[in-house]
Amino acid sequence: MVLMKLDGTVVARSEGLCTNPWLVGQEECMKRIYDLSLDIKKQAGIDPNTPLKALGLSLSGGGEEESQKKIIEALKNKYSSLSENYFICNDTIGSMATAKEEGGVVLISGTGSNCVLVNKDGQTAGCGGWGHLLGDEGGAYWMTQKALKMLFDHEDNLFPCPYDVTFVKQTMRNHFKIESQMDLLEHLYTKFDKSFIASMSKELSKGALEKKDPLCCHVFCEAGKILARHVLAVAAKADKALLNLDGGLPIVCVGSVWKSWEALKDGFLEGMKSRPDVKISEFTLLRLHETGALGAAFLAAKAAKLHLHLNYAANADVFFHHKF
Repeated sequence: MVLMKLDGTVVARSEGLCTNPWLVGQEECMKRIYDLSLDIKKQAGIDPNTPLKALGLSLSGGGEEESQKKIIEALKNKYSSLSENYFICNDTIGSMATAKEEGGVVLISGTGSNCVLVNKDGQTAGCGGWGHLLGDEGGAYWMTQKALKMLFDHEDNLFPCPYDVTFVKQTMRNHFKIESQMDLLEHLYTKFDKSFIASMSKELSKGALEKKDPLCCHVFCEAGKILARHVLAVAAKADKALLNLDGGLPIVCVGSVWKSWEALKDGFLEGMKSRPDVKISEFTLLRLHETGALGAAFLAAKAAKLHLHLNYAANADVFFHHKF
């Protein structure tokens, strides 16, 4: 959470626990938001009973309209001193508003994955964001699961792997501190921890970038392809003005997986040409230097008919540009 003045000055910052209402529940989500607000008010020397002019909530899992209404109503009733006005959106929208005023695509690849197009008129189109059971393709959990699945299928002689599995097998043993495949089942089922499983992808990244391990390289290449297809899925609904911007379609890349861009790049470029019905001649990838909370604050101010200044050039920079 950030506390901002209308001139764009960040007065205070605070960090807390997960605020995804689908994961922690609405009551706990609201309590965590309120605790964050108390912390930034304290830092700024503001009375905790003085409401903010507007509070923007860019939440993972916050894109469903009916759920947004319920959260706002509940916040007003339970925490009346929190804010005078509210605006809720999912985390992709906050990231986009932080990086580009004219819109573009937000492509998240962290533990999971999600992709949203935002046109300048505010119209949106999404692809993904369905969680690890139905989606999250190209995210860290998906990559770990894919590497483990290829290993298990190879060991079972179901689908012999065309790549050496030695590095992935040892990485699995080291990461989960296990001796055998059977030992992994406890982590996958009895003590399932999505974030911990996903974090094995850091070692897979080292395998791809430092050791050039063929299986790790394959997994990251496949992740690049499917992430690109997310972009194509939403770009079909992009305003032509977005596609014709200087530098082409802007794509804001959010999440830790993008730190391994060099391992993703070849697959991403291949994936961007994989649909004849959607042609993107030019695109630019941007990396945020600031939290999506700034964009959330901007959108909340806008909804409250206030103008909050954002320095977009300082919030994000270009790390890759390509023209086909």
